[in-house]
Amino acid sequence: MINLDDRELLATIDNSDQLGSMSKWGELVKESREQSKKLQMPSKVRWNNLIWEYKQPKNVIICGMGGSAIAGDYFVSLFNNELSIPVIVNRDYNLPKFIGSESLVICISYSGNTEETLSRYHEALKRKSMIISISSAGLLEKFATKIGTPHIKIRAGIPPRTAFPLMYIALITLFENLDLISNVEQQIEEVVKILEKLACEYSTESSIKENLAKEISYGLFNSTPLFIGYGIYAPIAYRAKTQLNENSKVIAIAEALPEQNHNGIVIFDNPNVSLNDIAFIFIHDKEEPKNITTRFEEVKKLASKKSEKVLEIFPQGKSKLAKQLSSTFLVDFISIYLGILHEIDPSITPSIDKIKHSLRVKHNLLEHIEKEVL
Repeated sequence: MINLDDRELLATIDNSDQLGSMSKWGELVKESREQSKKLQMPSKVRWNNLIWEYKQPKNVIICGMGGSAIAGDYFVSLFNNELSIPVIVNRDYNLPKFIGSESLVICISYSGNTEETLSRYHEALKRKSMIISISSAGLLEKFATKIGTPHIKIRAGIPPRTAFPLMYIALITLFENLDLISNVEQQIEEVVKILEKLACEYSTESSIKENLAKEISYGLFNSTPLFIGYGIYAPIAYRAKTQLNENSKVIAIAEALPEQNHNGIVIFDNPNVSLNDIAFIFIHDKEEPKNITTRFEEVKKLASKKSEKVLEIFPQGKSKLAKQLSSTFLVDFISIYLGILHEIDPSITPSIDKIKHSLRVKHNLLEHIEKEVL
């Protein structure tokens, strides 16, 4: 098996240096925060023969796909009890029927060229919705510049999956600028300190014995990981699943409490099925509600009878945002190290590339949208 302390070998497999990009998360948080604060909101926007105003929205829809959409999941789980208007996440080509001129449509795409997201941008224009976009470049930036819809430009040139803090912090700052959430400055300052500390602990320079990310990745090798989270950690469980899909190229499963206790827990009731190839990873918080702790403990007992691989991931930090991002930082590092253990470049996604190519050849939706918008 690959020696994760062999830094030269790691660099050979990790051709795009995702591990190096991960070490810069603290820097990305600060950069995104500063950049997003500069956003200026227009009073009105004109497109074709339509003119509409920008005002306080009555509802918000966050549009994205993959690593861009999950920033919305994180946000909603973290600020759900603070938000006074509905905020939903949308992963589709189309907007719900209720989205209209009193809706804020936030379009997030790291590349700026995600066709599902651009399709919703186009639809939001036709409905005279207030639109704000976040991207590093692409058509999203081009449309915003041409039409005058607000746009937050983030750093380009890094693997989209490791650009998560750029998009998430931009989203948080945007809601703060709109007075939809309260000040988060202290939480972000704590996040930067923790990420800079953890970057050393999880780096390639840190040995296996002292590196939790390397240690867990070995434990997940040749297993099917099943992540279970609660509350603000539920989207982290899903993020872990998608990161292992993309970076490690393995099957992974995500569940959320308390919902898992109404269906997924029944897998333990079949005496004829072995679960020893399943690795159960519980992502939660020692300060969670007592009834949730009981749920985790009962699932852990059942899992321990069926599998030798049962572990828990606890966050670091005091604020909820720090807890959220410190846990995410760990699972992202795990996914990259696990991909390297499989001797696969974490950054390559040939199956996604093939689907995009096929869609471009058969439908070329981006060209159609560009003509319609401009």
